[in-house]
Amino acid sequence: MFWPPLFLRREGCIVMDEFEAEAAGGAGTGTGGNVEEGARIMRLQEVLGVRFRNPGLLVEAVTHSSFEGGGPLAGNERLEFLGDAVLKLVTAWHLYVTCPDAQEGELSAMLGRAVSERALAEAAGRLGIAGFLRVGYSLEAAGGRSLPSVLADAFEAILGAVFLDQGLEAAKRLVVRELQPGPGLGASTDGHDARNYKAILQEFFQKKEKSIPDYEVVREEGPDHDKTFTVVVRFAGGPVGLGSGKTKKMAEQAAAADALARIGVLPAAGGAVEGGKGCGQDPRRDEGEAHTAPPAGLA
Repeated sequence: MFWPPLFLRREGCIVMDEFEAEAAGGAGTGTGGNVEEGARIMRLQEVLGVRFRNPGLLVEAVTHSSFEGGGPLAGNERLEFLGDAVLKLVTAWHLYVTCPDAQEGELSAMLGRAVSERALAEAAGRLGIAGFLRVGYSLEAAGGRSLPSVLADAFEAILGAVFLDQGLEAAKRLVVRELQPGPGLGASTDGHDARNYKAILQEFFQKKEKSIPDYEVVREEGPDHDKTFTVVVRFAGGPVGLGSGKTKKMAEQAAAADALARIGVLPAAGGAVEGGKGCGQDPRRDEGEAHTAPPAGLA
């Protein structure tokens, strides 16, 4: 199915038209005539196993907002937004079909691990995505192209590009091949707890209170390439946990872990939340959620 590009054209999507024009101007490479860049994009297509009809979308997907001062609209943030939604949809779809005996809580936990920043960054690392990224000089100098957050965002942006260019089935194939969602994803092999605390906390409040908690960034510290975020998690308007991390997602996980410890429901390692029985596939690898160390108390 290739309906997304046609749909976007009917809606008058300017971004799509710009990249189609760029691709045409670059002898089909989508790189504005830059032969070296065009060759790199061709290699990336080979790595992904996808031949793009509009390679300009892939150029956009690997362009960080810092590149030559382009800003968010010139980078991959819009595709990242789309790819994040596609990722969750196709992963949930895959788990629903392949894990017919898993309960909703088990499916939520598996979904959370599969779409975690750590899982995405590791998948991007295996594909060598860092070598294809276009980043600004300051980010390059700081080693930013290898940051887990940058790699995870790039993976989502590439997925968004695949969806627009090739359709939902192609996006699903990429996710299943590279992330292998299933019960073994997230099992720890290094002695650290790798559970998805946000999923556990959400499941607890949904069952007990028929509602879900909210997360808010209350502090950001450090330069753009090395920030530390502090997040508070609230329920019914009151704070229940506080956490810090190098990304917003890690800080949210730390805050959720702190909340679970405070309300006394943090499950022991190997608890029921690590379920996933009845899935129709074996995962290729063991991966975990970002390791977090929740602060001692609320500020």
